Amino acid sequence: MMRKRRPPTADVLEAASVWALRVEAGLSGRDQARLEAWFEASPRHRPAFDAVVEMDLLLRQEGARDELMAMRAAALGSRPERAPRRALAAGLAAAVTLGGIGWWGVDRFVDLQTVAGSHAVRSAGYATAPGERATVTLSDGSILVLNTDSAVETTFDHRIRRVRLLKGQALFTVAHDPMRPFDVLAGDRRVTAMGTAFDVLMLPDAVRVAMIDGVVRVSSDRSEPPQILSKGEMMVARVDGATTIRKVDTQRLAGWREGVVYFDDTPLAEAVAEMNRYASRRTVVMDARAAALRVSGAFRIAEADSFAESMTDIFPLIVKRSADGQTTLVSRRM
Repeated sequence: MMRKRRPPTADVLEAASVWALRVEAGLSGRDQARLEAWFEASPRHRPAFDAVVEMDLLLRQEGARDELMAMRAAALGSRPERAPRRALAAGLAAAVTLGGIGWWGVDRFVDLQTVAGSHAVRSAGYATAPGERATVTLSDGSILVLNTDSAVETTFDHRIRRVRLLKGQALFTVAHDPMRPFDVLAGDRRVTAMGTAFDVLMLPDAVRVAMIDGVVRVSSDRSEPPQILSKGEMMVARVDGATTIRKVDTQRLAGWREGVVYFDDTPLAEAVAEMNRYASRRTVVMDARAAALRVSGAFRIAEADSFAESMTDIFPLIVKRSADGQTTLVSRRM
């Protein structure tokens, strides 16, 4: 028989609320370490933090009393130890206690296309061609960096900030706005930010979300609870419903911003597929033995067309080229 999980005590919820507000305002490296230590100190701490984050996002998505929103704005402008932040933390803790968010698997979706009403809505689209990258400053001050062959649609009004990733990869540095959540829609996943930095990649069979800084909530239209991701975590959500979360070096994952792709014991077939995104001519790995070879190292995006040749310097492979310009990697016969 499954035992019902007991809700946290009021002091744990308040501490979790203070941490959630600190994360939204931005943590130093030292504070990030302190937060991780707090998570490890008790099995109740991380679930309490997740519940507070989710309740905070729901309050902003669906509207809250003016006094709570004013208190939130004051708290975010205060130092962590000052009274306004503690007061808002207590309010969030009470909201979690009353609402039960996070303890009974509640997942509420807002139809963001219906809340604009008569207010002005700003919509725009941005795209990059293969081999291109672009940086865009959105109307709220958030920064969008589009990787190669990527496209997004944005919709902003007085209550929502929504970006739909149509294809490819984008890195978001979200401007703080206590009144409006920042949603990124990718496949069947919704990533809701609290003023943070994260990377979203659309794969053929999955959506990958990697946290550079801060916290996001990832939910879907499936009957499954939402996930809270924090700095250094990566989620891969596959179309078949399988989801994995693990710790990664997210700075390396976002290395494409600086024109570098990192591989760490990556199968050659996956490495070739990644470099093909930046290359002017496509490379194909022809045989299973070659595809299974493991690649590690840093490779410049500008040299993507010569990636196949560089693999012949490392592995027993040969390069063949067809009349239509396709490059093929084949295992060398022993």
